[in-house]
Amino acid sequence: MTEIGTITLFREKSVVHRAEELDEDEGGNAPPALVMRSNRVTIPVKTGLSTVMVVVRGQNIPGTMRMTAVVVDEVRRDPNVLKDPDAVDWDSLWRRKVSKYENDYNRANWVSVHIGGETVFMGGEGREGIAEVEALAGAEEVTEAIVMEAAANVLGALEDLMVEHDSQTAIVFTPGTAYHRAAILERRDRKTGAFSVSAYHPSPQKPVRLSHFIGFSADMAEALTHKSFLDRVQELIAENALSSTNITPALTQATRNRRRELTDQIQNFEEVNKVVYRPERPSFM
Repeated sequence: MTEIGTITLFREKSVVHRAEELDEDEGGNAPPALVMRSNRVTIPVKTGLSTVMVVVRGQNIPGTMRMTAVVVDEVRRDPNVLKDPDAVDWDSLWRRKVSKYENDYNRANWVSVHIGGETVFMGGEGREGIAEVEALAGAEEVTEAIVMEAAANVLGALEDLMVEHDSQTAIVFTPGTAYHRAAILERRDRKTGAFSVSAYHPSPQKPVRLSHFIGFSADMAEALTHKSFLDRVQELIAENALSSTNITPALTQATRNRRRELTDQIQNFEEVNKVVYRPERPSFM
């Protein structure tokens, strides 16, 4: 029997400099030789024989979570996907998860899927170094040493590299027999807060689908991002500073529409399922 363990999303950023270029640049402003910034989700899949680590990476948190939901569904539908990932049309599954809003206003959006360190899907161009890092990390935590080796392979440098790697846990999904739970670190008003949300199973025989719960959490994360953006727009209007930005009326209206769409989806999930927030439900409007 296949079992999905605790799913964790990390915000990661790796910056690689050539020490020689830093030494030559008196102001210390030499551009990095390589920057890898993404969200990394680890999905431990327990089979009868072993635990296989599946990793999903992506440009933004909601998109990464939605692709995580896709992976969870595919693994549960047919565990053989762990051995034969090419049997899955990952590209089509990913494209179905990308909204019109993202297609219109976030063309840099991308995701990748890695099974046991092997890159099985890369939805986007220019993700230099990501596949190399995952091949070296396998099922383990990404460290500065791994980033250093990956950067050396990508850049063709055997030495003279300096690495800064930062990883922060942002979301933890805990599947359970009574309920699924997500602990979410939220950036709000340029501050950091946290809340948790649980969806209770109607019965042991009819649990809440884990992928649906992850998708619900992705909708919350995106709605909160749009709320923060729209709050900032109001601040800029009050300061008479909006004209100095590249924020257009079309973008602002599209963001309002997308947030409304997401809040409707969130409310629909709450109406169908028993959902409990701690300490309280966040405000999306």
